[in-house]
Amino acid sequence: MSESPANDDETRQKLLEISEVLKKEGIEVETCDDIHTLLNNITRSFCSKAGEELFKNGITDLSRKIDEYHSQLYGFEERVCYRWSLPFSLFEYLIIQSQEINEEFHKEFGKIATEERDLVFGILFRLHEKACIVAKEVIALMKSGYSDGANARCRTLYEFAVISFFIAKHGNDVAERYINYQAIEEYRAAKEYQEYCKITGDIPFSNEEMEKMNEKCETLIEQYKKPFTKRTFNKGYGWAAKALNLPNPKFSDLARDVDFSRLLFPYSMASWAIHANAKCLMFKLASPDEKYILTGESNIGMAEPGQRAAISLLQINFALLNSKISIENLTRIRSMILLVNEINKAFSEVHDSINMNEVRIS
Repeated sequence: MSESPANDDETRQKLLEISEVLKKEGIEVETCDDIHTLLNNITRSFCSKAGEELFKNGITDLSRKIDEYHSQLYGFEERVCYRWSLPFSLFEYLIIQSQEINEEFHKEFGKIATEERDLVFGILFRLHEKACIVAKEVIALMKSGYSDGANARCRTLYEFAVISFFIAKHGNDVAERYINYQAIEEYRAAKEYQEYCKITGDIPFSNEEMEKMNEKCETLIEQYKKPFTKRTFNKGYGWAAKALNLPNPKFSDLARDVDFSRLLFPYSMASWAIHANAKCLMFKLASPDEKYILTGESNIGMAEPGQRAAISLLQINFALLNSKISIENLTRIRSMILLVNEINKAFSEVHDSINMNEVRIS
């Protein structure tokens, strides 16, 4: 049922009066004859001004709020590190050993590998170098109470382990393909960037730059044939096609080839918390039985990422140490295996000792 003309006039008049009141408070409202548009203008103007005031008040109170937040956060992190102190310390010791190995191998073999064009060693070394950084990210996330984030970074360590073993198994030809495939992926990324620039107005690559990248790809396609064609751009593993005798290999094919398939499910599971698929709604290592709403840190869920990261880092160390086999390196491998066993045991013991009534979700 529509409003009567009299009621329309009365409503409009009241809205105009509100507009005048707001104007006196420094809030300009665009007036018009249409009641609904006028009401919308009043609402928008008021909310805009109120938002500005809320922002100013928040900035004024910023120091106190941040101090309170940091105080709670530091206390929480201290308790997390105390509870998980043994497995954290053991895992950090594994990282320290890994860094020492990387530095030593760089000094002893880096220059020689370059001179001899030992591409396998070069890749193993670089992946090991990156793995040391990712392992540090894992422990940093765990210490801050972000077990799901740590678990997500474990995916990267697992990928490094699979690729390291795959390259080591198949030798210099595959290593060369792996390195050269960068040009294929760079060209794909450049084409995506060109489309992105059309939307955002960012500066695109020039025609000359795109043509140069395309020519490099065409040269590789001519050299390696079908696995390097543009149809494999979105796969990322065309470089492994010949070794696997598959036209379009997937990461899982590489994992199976080096007998790492037993960890494919945990690898996939770790993506549940970081991708916006339906499973992400409920999956949380840090919230047992989905009992708690999680908007911050948690003091549980560290065992899985800690154990998985330790195993993958061990495998990456094995690949590098085994590339320069010696009594000393065999001894190191055995020592690190024992250390990872202790890491896994320590994480399990802390996990099993936690009473769910003690769970803390920030």
